[in-house]
Amino acid sequence: MKKIILTLIFLVCSGCTLAQVAIERVPLGSGTPGDHGMENATQWDLDLYHAPQYMPGYPTASTIFPRAVAVFCVAKESGIQCKGYNWVSDMGRAEYLMIRPVMVKEFPASP
Repeated sequence: MKKIILTLIFLVCSGCTLAQVAIERVPLGSGTPGDHGMENATQWDLDLYHAPQYMPGYPTASTIFPRAVAVFCVAKESGIQCKGYNWVSDMGRAEYLMIRPVMVKEFPASP
């Protein structure tokens, strides 16, 4: 009986934290290169997600440089939608880019 109750509690609690996160595809950044629209991201940690990205020179035989990119996101009925990002050389070297959602009410206006 205890196992059944614990299993039910786990299922209810795990459903509360999981939300579908989609990030905008950008040619030299987030999402599958060459595609348009949104890309689903996979949760790796509590507030870190991973989606395919533009990765020049990948794979390498050298040290792997993971990075987390903060992106603006809004909550929608279908889940969380995030703006895309471009990775530029000024940001340093990176092979594995994770996204960290920063929740806002609406996306900031583009310059």
